[in-house]
Amino acid sequence: MFPSDLAWPTSESAEIHSMSMEFFTWPWMESFFGDEADRYRFAHLSGAVKFLPYGVLVDHFQHEVYAHPKWSADERNACWRSLETQYLPQKDYSGIDVLERGGWWMRQLHIFLDPFYYIDYTLAQVAALQFLARMLDRDSGAFQDYLQICRLGGTLPFRDLMHRANLRVPFEPGCLKDTAATLRQWFAQHMPAVTER
Repeated sequence: MFPSDLAWPTSESAEIHSMSMEFFTWPWMESFFGDEADRYRFAHLSGAVKFLPYGVLVDHFQHEVYAHPKWSADERNACWRSLETQYLPQKDYSGIDVLERGGWWMRQLHIFLDPFYYIDYTLAQVAALQFLARMLDRDSGAFQDYLQICRLGGTLPFRDLMHRANLRVPFEPGCLKDTAATLRQWFAQHMPAVTER
């Protein structure tokens, strides 16, 4: 092990720090947005939730491409479009031929520059959403658990860091469902006020 290994956690763990801090700053959003703070919170949270299926789509696509290295460009496009209809069925590219044929994936630079990094964003976002859910549930230990994993740096792998932070590993059954239940309550309480403006 090198000293740098202790300073830098794995990618999926490092992303937890910034994504979670964005949520921990929610109580101060009135200082930035005044009476529009809940509109910001709504945009922030809905963007985080909507990102999850896209992040998984990017990762799934890469697994398929690497499993089929001899695919033609058309086969890669067809794979993307098929997966896109699975993960993002609301996408409608009517009249845009290249996107109807599955060309959207070419705009995602991570696929070319940082293969398999996107699942790190997705895992970290689930961790950050758990911290938000704990914060919304008035869990006084949430921020201390966050500081704990920041202090641990790269000394532990992802699953161990999650446990040290009293978070569930995203792959555990019920993790997303339980986290989403608290987030749904927040949306139910705040969405009418946000959309009326």
